[in-house]
Amino acid sequence: MSTKVCPNCGAEVPQVANLCKHCFHDFKAVVAKRKSPLFSILLLALGCAIVSAIAFGYMQEQSKTFKISVDKETQSIVFTTRYATRTEADRVLFKDVASIEYVRNTRPRPFEVAILTTKGDRYVYKQGDEPLDFEAKQLAELTGRPFVERDASGTEAEVHQKN
Repeated sequence: MSTKVCPNCGAEVPQVANLCKHCFHDFKAVVAKRKSPLFSILLLALGCAIVSAIAFGYMQEQSKTFKISVDKETQSIVFTTRYATRTEADRVLFKDVASIEYVRNTRPRPFEVAILTTKGDRYVYKQGDEPLDFEAKQLAELTGRPFVERDASGTEAEVHQKN
């Protein structure tokens, strides 16, 4: 006679039995499998790790400091961006400056001074909530390049050429 093991008490009972003779376990009853919380915990931990890695990478790429220096000696303007892991610098020679642009009504700040190069590049020199026309004129005079004043829509207000 063949036997089977009761999953409840571990006793050997005949294969044809519907109930365990020791603990009265019903062999016909469907036992629902309990899900292990381990899989859910691992999935949650993996999700947290991915979100943390993305956030860390994003924070590493954000500018930590931004500095602009006008160097009369080398006749250049140096834009330095320092990140957490590296430093990048761009140098614009005075001779490569096409004009100094003063723009009103820009976003996110209402006033902006930009440097336009002969190659078509545009560098933001300064942005602010207060008018910056004095700084823009000063920079134009220092570089010996034209001062252009316009609003954010692109309408040119005035062009002042250095004589």
